Amino acid sequence: MYYELAFIPFFIVIFLFVVFWIVAEGTRWQKHKFLGVFARFIQSSARKSFLVFFLLLVAMIPVTLGVVTGYWIDGWLVHATFSSTAPIVDTLLIILFLSAAMLPVIWSHFRKWRQAVRSAAETRVRALA
Repeated sequence: MYYELAFIPFFIVIFLFVVFWIVAEGTRWQKHKFLGVFARFIQSSARKSFLVFFLLLVAMIPVTLGVVTGYWIDGWLVHATFSSTAPIVDTLLIILFLSAAMLPVIWSHFRKWRQAVRSAAETRVRALA
């Protein structure tokens, strides 16, 4: 039971990451009936887009470890002996693969944020000169 319940936040984090990843580029998403809220939120600033993706990556770790913990709790409740560690290893591999998919997205948004900060600083220096 706990194993299945732990999948709810896991899928919510994955769903939010995919939705934000889809709407991160392009202004046409801002007028979408359902995705417009997400698009307007993430496209408002480069800093916000980086922080959203970074927080979703950080949230992925405890959420996935919650799935492993749910598996252990369910096993202890039925007094099962764990003869195989395959579900635990599979869950940890999912963390690795999802992190590997999320990191390039996070890095690209970090670069956009860094360029926006540099551009703003350069504009301020030009205005002062």
